[in-house]
Amino acid sequence: MNVFVYGSLCKNQENHHYLKEATCLSEQAFVKGTLYTGHSYYPLLLKDEQKVTYGELYDISSSLLEELDELEGYSKEAEDPYFVRETCEVSTPNGVKEAFVYYWPRQAHGELVHNHDWKVHRYIQRDQLHYFAYGSCMDNSRLCDHGVDHLFTTIKGKGKLNDYRLAFSTHFEDGSRADITEKSGAYVEGVVYEVGKEAREYLYQREGVETKVYRPTIVNVTSDDGNNFQALSFTVIEKRAEIAPPFHYAEEIHRGGLKYLSENYMKSIEHKFLEEWKVPEFRAYLHRKGWRE
Repeated sequence: MNVFVYGSLCKNQENHHYLKEATCLSEQAFVKGTLYTGHSYYPLLLKDEQKVTYGELYDISSSLLEELDELEGYSKEAEDPYFVRETCEVSTPNGVKEAFVYYWPRQAHGELVHNHDWKVHRYIQRDQLHYFAYGSCMDNSRLCDHGVDHLFTTIKGKGKLNDYRLAFSTHFEDGSRADITEKSGAYVEGVVYEVGKEAREYLYQREGVETKVYRPTIVNVTSDDGNNFQALSFTVIEKRAEIAPPFHYAEEIHRGGLKYLSENYMKSIEHKFLEEWKVPEFRAYLHRKGWRE
């Protein structure tokens, strides 16, 4: 059986230890509903057919479900349970699944959770945070062009995002832009920055968060020395069929990754741009950099 969690049971949150034996099916899942901050360390999910809330989907045992019922103050026999448990459809990058969800059955408390993601809401309260860049934000030239390079001077190095793949699933007039999407066994490499709130505000504007092109998400990244940590990143909301990126964008990704990413990963990027997408001018660009076939 499956359960969708959206608050204190999510990764790196206070009650996630309950799910230590459960299998995570997706950490980019969502359901219909509106999320409020409440007045404690856990949020409140109210039914709403017009909004979505992001969270994680787990495969759990019947005994664990009983523990979660107790945690959430739910009982079939109770006339007025603290939370109510219902079955609903959960959307994931790999399709729609049925799962139990705990809804708040009373009037909302607190404020709306911006971007509908509790992990993001909690993480961005920090004065300093990690940012995982996997696309053109790896390229310092773009940051210089925008006059914000001084906000991205603390570079932690390469980060590895496991069980995701690099996709190109949002469309612009000149081609696609990069995205991360879940895929078991795959990985995405990127550059990890330590940034402050001004840099975050720039990233929200650049990634089109308010216009709903990308949304912020919190991912678990592994550094070269084996340390695991949370990081802010961005993923496309309305994923479309993948198409080739324009040359200038492919160049920015390649140029930004050369200094930090592994040789094997860079070769996979080159192969994707050359053979899969056949990006115009990319082969000539590589030759100018001394690349030999």
